[in-house]
Amino acid sequence: MTSAQPPYPDEPPPPQRGLTREERGRDISAAQAEVEAETSVGKRLVKSMSLRFVLSMADGYPAGIKQFLQFCLILIYPAWLVGVMASAAVYFSVYGVLWVLFAPIRLWMKKNRPDDYAASQKK
Repeated sequence: MTSAQPPYPDEPPPPQRGLTREERGRDISAAQAEVEAETSVGKRLVKSMSLRFVLSMADGYPAGIKQFLQFCLILIYPAWLVGVMASAAVYFSVYGVLWVLFAPIRLWMKKNRPDDYAASQKK
């Protein structure tokens, strides 16, 4: 047999190469993509408190395992809400304190270096 011979008609075609991890992209649900697309931290935290987002964490598993995981996620949902609210309270209180502490530096930059200040605000 040489490679010049045609393949047998009853043989299946050779398997195609699978996609690499980069070609497949990230495996996330629509609810998770919606939360990640949000630019505001507050809106992202509010959307992560939805039951739809929490239940989407079980997506991608086989049916029986997915149902069990969703049941467990429903049981821990109240603790999830408390955790998100606690992290939001810590985030916004620390952010507020730092915003007040660095206000003189921001005001100095705005007055003395307006181009640099405008460039930093665009980020």
